[in-house]
Amino acid sequence: MALEPAPTTFERLRVLAAIAATGTIAGAARMLDYTPSAVSQHLAALEREAGTALAERSNRGVELTAPGRRLAASGTDLLDEVRSAFDQVAEAPSTTALRIAAFPTAISALLLPARERLEPTVRLTIVHAEPGDALRALVAREVDAAITDGLIDVEHGLHRALLAVEPIQLVVSSSRRVRRLEDCAEARWVLGGATSRTGQAARQRCQAAGFEPDVIAETEDHHVTFDLIRAADAVSVLPALALTDVPDGIRAVTALDLNLHRRIELVTRPRLASTPAIQTLEQTLRP
Repeated sequence: MALEPAPTTFERLRVLAAIAATGTIAGAARMLDYTPSAVSQHLAALEREAGTALAERSNRGVELTAPGRRLAASGTDLLDEVRSAFDQVAEAPSTTALRIAAFPTAISALLLPARERLEPTVRLTIVHAEPGDALRALVAREVDAAITDGLIDVEHGLHRALLAVEPIQLVVSSSRRVRRLEDCAEARWVLGGATSRTGQAARQRCQAAGFEPDVIAETEDHHVTFDLIRAADAVSVLPALALTDVPDGIRAVTALDLNLHRRIELVTRPRLASTPAIQTLEQTLRP
């Protein structure tokens, strides 16, 4: 029995996935380095083949219809499946290129050491992105994987693998003596802002200890935090990855358990999770 010709092309599915990720024709065009007209033409051709509307245009952009969302999800899986198939049938050992997004301390502490160990089997291109942006890039197929801090919700049916659970510790100037959290009640604090789960959790710990922290700066940049601790004799909380190279005059109070932790996770699309390159990456990143 003869095979039926393929009804569409992978490129049209890639265009639909880009529209789903960006929510606009212009955004999809920028992602794919196409003109908006070319994106619209691919979408129109795909709708003719599907026999139904896949997207609805409005002043806010483009919203996929229910059939469009189903086709975009299936198309993304199919594109990843094709890539996986090519990786698995390679006759000779070859280099697989992966793009991975990660936040700064994960790049320094995890990816840079792993990069040399992975070559020549896996060649990493590292993209600096905070966890939320990294996940958006992953869904948009701009990267193949992301390292997140586990403090942000992972949606879109992505595959998550736990790499480590690290403590979040109180950080102070070396001259400050701290035995209990209450000893910092009169101190000036540096914490993450309203959107920072770590910052909010630290505030709750302070309140449970009977005081409201006097926050003089809101930041999650550990370099800025170190500068403020030295300049203003402030105190803060930082995850272990940010404490691999603490400047002189600053110390982590390791004897004080705040019962705060952060999950470090490797996140990828489901169809890529079982590929040799991603599995090798995951094994290499684990302690």
